[in-house]
Amino acid sequence: MHKHVDFSSHTLKGHGGRPWSLTLVTTVFGTLLCANFATAVSLLPHSLATAAYETPSTLDARAILPSDLRKGPHHTVLDEVVPFRHTHRYRITSPYGQFEAYGGEMLKVRIQEIQAIATIDEEVNHAQSVAAGAKHAILSPLKFALGLFTNPIETILAVPKGMWHIATRISEMAVSERGSLEDPENAELLGFSTVKRQVADHFGVDVYSSNRVLQEKLNSLSWAGYAGDAAVRLATLPIGGPAGAVLTGTSFSTTVGELLRDHTPEELRRLNRDKLEIMRLDDSLIETFLQHPWYSPRHETMLVQALFEMNIVKNRKTFFKVATSARFEEEALFFQRIAEMFLLYHHHVKPLEKFVAIDDRLLMGLTRDHTLIGMLPVEFLPWRAELAESAETVSTWTSSERLKKVELWMTGKPTPRAHRELLAQGITVRRGAMDYLTFHRLANSSGPNAPAQSLPP
Repeated sequence: MHKHVDFSSHTLKGHGGRPWSLTLVTTVFGTLLCANFATAVSLLPHSLATAAYETPSTLDARAILPSDLRKGPHHTVLDEVVPFRHTHRYRITSPYGQFEAYGGEMLKVRIQEIQAIATIDEEVNHAQSVAAGAKHAILSPLKFALGLFTNPIETILAVPKGMWHIATRISEMAVSERGSLEDPENAELLGFSTVKRQVADHFGVDVYSSNRVLQEKLNSLSWAGYAGDAAVRLATLPIGGPAGAVLTGTSFSTTVGELLRDHTPEELRRLNRDKLEIMRLDDSLIETFLQHPWYSPRHETMLVQALFEMNIVKNRKTFFKVATSARFEEEALFFQRIAEMFLLYHHHVKPLEKFVAIDDRLLMGLTRDHTLIGMLPVEFLPWRAELAESAETVSTWTSSERLKKVELWMTGKPTPRAHRELLAQGITVRRGAMDYLTFHRLANSSGPNAPAQSLPP
């Protein structure tokens, strides 16, 4: 039995009879905000400029989160959800410490990480094994640097947030310390790196996560496995899902999972470069994206693979141009999610013809029947000046291109005020989009006898 999918639509008329769109993927996170409120207002139609906009407000987690997401056996999301920039900050308590997540997508990632931390603690009584592993490494004739022993997490595993471009594979760190990849120390270090990727893959978490507690737990278990402790048997432990992926159980998730598990960051970058060249990106754009400080090897690989699998879609370089505007880890995840949603839409709803960037900043997809599509992986959409301005920009563009249909696909939903304003402006808003896209992916994979579910009128 398929679960009920809350997926509604509203077909609306835009300003002057033209359709509008909200596909404001960069505006929602403030990547391209107006210099000030006055500038924004001056760009709006008079009827909108005279109306007040919504201001961010504190939300109640009990009202906006599913019960299993809000509270689990190892975590509780605090009731107060406060606005932060152009999203909301969630605070999570657990026996393993306090965690923060900015936006609903990062919240899901953090909760999955807490579950993995708990599993390692509860299912693996490996304290003596870890101690033995550490002793083995320290007493080995292969002398590592002092920092590696005193704080291996800081030295080789945990990468400072925003510094992914210096997080090359562990062997390179050994090169900088020892001067040669052929040294025995480096070979042992490479073995540890491999074990850690396997452990992270088994528990369904990101080996490059900025979660320090998770890094410590992965580190302790990996040291035991790295030392060859026979007591560590991953095959006997519960298995987590793919790390932070929405396309679970697909060829995409299988491909990405194997890439992240089996390849070092440097190897991933080389593979991603090859795919970007096949997609005909300019060398300068390739370097800008691959060296971007906020894209971890995982974010980078998942985004590249998603776009690579849309091989008949034109102008994919536009996606990467806009994606390089990410200013935080959460925004890198944001663009990754957009790529995953477009991949689902392209394969299971309607083929895309090309990507477009309206005004060089508003990323959208154009279908073969000339429907303009935007993906927005956010849980809330308030009616703000930036949203109204971007909607007007899209409206002007669609009118000049003679497009008659524009759709915004949201994982969440607009606020009541935003819903009313958009209803008056002729925009089709589709909420609960991820549930719908996932349903159609499962239905399509089940063959012609799968239960049908049509798009809302």
